Amino acid sequence: MRSVVAVTAVMALAGIGPAGWSAASAAAAASNDASDDVTPGVRDRPPATAPSGPGRKGQAPAPDDRTRDGGGPGGRRGGPRGEGGAAAGARDMRARTQQEKWREDHPGDTYRYLDDPEHRLVFATCLDETSHADMARTLARQADQQAATLFDAVPEVEVFIAVATPADVKRAVAGSQTTEGMYEHPRRRIVTSDIGMVLRHEFTHAMHFGHMERLGQPHAMWVQEGLASLYERYELSDDGSIEFLPTARHNVARTVAARRGGTPIASMVAMTPAQFMAASADLYPVARSFMEFLADTGKLRRWYRAYVDGFQEDRTGARAIEVACSAPIAEVEQAWRTWTLARPAFDVTVGRGDRVVGVEVGDATDGAKVERVRRGTAAHRAGIRTGDVIVRIDGAEVRSAREWTAASAGLKAPAVPVVVRRGSERIEFILRWDEQAAAGDRARSVAAVLDRALPASEREASCTSPSARSTWT
Repeated sequence: MRSVVAVTAVMALAGIGPAGWSAASAAAAASNDASDDVTPGVRDRPPATAPSGPGRKGQAPAPDDRTRDGGGPGGRRGGPRGEGGAAAGARDMRARTQQEKWREDHPGDTYRYLDDPEHRLVFATCLDETSHADMARTLARQADQQAATLFDAVPEVEVFIAVATPADVKRAVAGSQTTEGMYEHPRRRIVTSDIGMVLRHEFTHAMHFGHMERLGQPHAMWVQEGLASLYERYELSDDGSIEFLPTARHNVARTVAARRGGTPIASMVAMTPAQFMAASADLYPVARSFMEFLADTGKLRRWYRAYVDGFQEDRTGARAIEVACSAPIAEVEQAWRTWTLARPAFDVTVGRGDRVVGVEVGDATDGAKVERVRRGTAAHRAGIRTGDVIVRIDGAEVRSAREWTAASAGLKAPAVPVVVRRGSERIEFILRWDEQAAAGDRARSVAAVLDRALPASEREASCTSPSARSTWT
């Protein structure tokens, strides 16, 4: 099977063409110009000043240490590839200061402190050596692909990434709307307890904010969150081809696309950040879906380049949509609706015909932690134990309970491999169902009889998950 890593597909650069955009696009641009608030707290700023973003992105004060000379151990000084050596970036010590502050605040051996000088990343990680190497390799490939296509270069300034325990993440993001992770641009800091979808999302923000800063362009909120959400899940083949994979956001986008009336794309691009975030439950999925539509139709790179090249004329992205798609935005929106509705709903449940693994899982920093194993199931027979952390199944990486649900919901084969981390050891098991079908049916029949014999209170208690975030699969 192809290995799953974080990467985006984009194509050749394209300049913005002359006139020809629709009245809907003009109205969107006019609305945007009137508010002049594409990104919170940002107007036109020189490239050396960071644009801010949603939530706490860009809003926390930056440490006043960006002009110190030298660097931390192992750090390569000098500009990133393709930028001719950025002196300002070489002197900026914000990420190193964050790393040292993390070390001071977290004494002991919970965290390891590493760096990737080529991609200008410094880490504090509670992962074991293998999980850290997998995570760092994924980020390096994502950085390389995004630098080569969308964002022109790896970050000019180093980024600090703390892969932290849930308790430390909770403390770090206190007061924000998130509980899983965030990127703060002034600090050049990502804090996350999830090295899967959450980290890929936030790392895309870091790459994108670096590009916005170099350009002096505060991009629209739907652009920021659409691109970051797009990178949450995808597959990169050894030959370099890319496929964006659906997430549960697709199901919401399908619901929105099926509604009669309304124009989510034309309206969305004209929204202020406050308006976008007020409707984020619908608009995050719509923004991702539209980016995926552009990528699937081979227009994502052309759209982004048209947006960047024509930013001063239209900050909404509406004109770039029409340039990339060679059609009025109303027609593009209808094409997106048709494309979205033609794709099946994303399977996040174990239904009739699916294989039941037989585990109850919760989040772990590097996978899905097994909290209970149901007796007589494929997992039990294979030897999976409570406390194991599932990191891969059937060739697909699993970096959280959410990713486990997606990976295990549609299993059909009679046998699939699953890899768990038990302590610091990686163990591969084979889940088998074919020879166990009859035994499984008998076990379920016995369980049903026993269930009916129990008082209602005991039946309810016996099915209650020990964790609010756990799920049976």
